[in-house]
Amino acid sequence: MILLAGAATAEAASSVCTRLEGRLASLQRSQGASAGKAASQDNAINQQRAALNAANAEARRAGCKGGFLMFKSTSAAPQCSGILKRINAIQANLNRLEQRRSASAFDPNASARQRSDILQQLALNDCGPQYAAYAQQRPRNFLERLFNPENRVYDTQQVARVPAVAERDPGYSSGETERGFGGGSYRTLCVRTCDGYYFPISFSTRRSNFATDEQVCQQMCPGTNVALYAHRNPGQNSGDARSTTDETPYSALPTAFAYRTSFNPGCTCGSPSSVAAFTGGYSASTLATETALSEPMPPVPGTAPPTGEDPETLANRAGGLDPDSLGTASVETPVANLAPPRQAGVLRRVGPSYFYAAQ
Repeated sequence: MILLAGAATAEAASSVCTRLEGRLASLQRSQGASAGKAASQDNAINQQRAALNAANAEARRAGCKGGFLMFKSTSAAPQCSGILKRINAIQANLNRLEQRRSASAFDPNASARQRSDILQQLALNDCGPQYAAYAQQRPRNFLERLFNPENRVYDTQQVARVPAVAERDPGYSSGETERGFGGGSYRTLCVRTCDGYYFPISFSTRRSNFATDEQVCQQMCPGTNVALYAHRNPGQNSGDARSTTDETPYSALPTAFAYRTSFNPGCTCGSPSSVAAFTGGYSASTLATETALSEPMPPVPGTAPPTGEDPETLANRAGGLDPDSLGTASVETPVANLAPPRQAGVLRRVGPSYFYAAQ
């Protein structure tokens, strides 16, 4: 009994689907026929309108139309009577065509609504997977009716999904330090490996400039082992710096931040010779030895200069200057004679002459 009931239900559902599919096919055929008939009627109407415009233009050229009246007297021109009759006939035919077009007007929106209703019924009755997409229960909104009046359902395209890579703000800093150096700006630090002391080289540079900054680091701190470290700027701090050579973190350095808690006198930036040049040859041991002397030695005065001698004479004597070796001036070449003085006399007058009339 259960099998018979199931078979009867399936047969009833099949008949409903067949009837609905028949209605859909009939509607589509009628839509096609109505659309073709409407197109032919529109073509005939357009032809009649063109003929009417041509006849009216011919009547105006012949003088049959114009002035305050729509039509002039037929006596205006011999051919006006025939032209006006043709115009009336064309106008009457155009009116009949427009009436037929209005009576059999094809409404695409009404046909689309009928088609949508049939497709929804096919989907609700489970008439096939091809109708499942049409089983919408909500009413269509204004935009759907405007841009998709026929309620067409397009097949969903299978698109390969690629996981998106989350973009990071260059200034963002997570709690962890990124491994490796990539794009962006970096702050480079010159690290003294003997005590972990560091000072900046560049505040905003690129990875391609690390080699140049390393040379500057070695030049600024000669005589000791130094290494170049870098961290992102902005986004990280000095504790996140890594070696530009092997990417080892600064915190892994055995002497990291050791300069903050201890002092190593032998860990300085500069060789002993260069340090001596700045300190005038004094060292810490020399200063300590001189300070340890119990009795400082008294100063020894120098030889006093003879009384009455000026400093220039003393300098000449110290330099071994001999006044007799200076010699005398040579007078073999006398000084050129000066030009003779100008004698007093009449001077040449330069300028125009003026003549005055006698009074």
